Amino acid sequence: MRWKVLGAVVFAVLIVIFTLANSTDVSVNFVFTQARVNLVLVILLSVLLGMILMAILWSIHAWRLRGEIRARERTIAELESNVALLGTPDNANGGAEEDSAASKLEPPHP
Repeated sequence: MRWKVLGAVVFAVLIVIFTLANSTDVSVNFVFTQARVNLVLVILLSVLLGMILMAILWSIHAWRLRGEIRARERTIAELESNVALLGTPDNANGGAEEDSAASKLEPPHP
């Protein structure tokens, strides 16, 4: 956790240094209009929009993974209940009765 915070702080400091070194007015051409704004504002808004986009994409991915985890937990619970049923005293002989009953029903192999 400390490395993530340290990385975020270093990244923020680098962005601040970069924006302060490039603090001139630039012309931004939108589709229907054109505006003169400070380059610092353009850089910071671009970084912010990129971070928002990545957060949205990461949230979608995490949501899908949580759904997959829930499905696998349900499968594990079903399999554990099946194992618990097989381990009951009725099946204490390990299912040998089922094997012998199945072998009685099968015709002999030629």
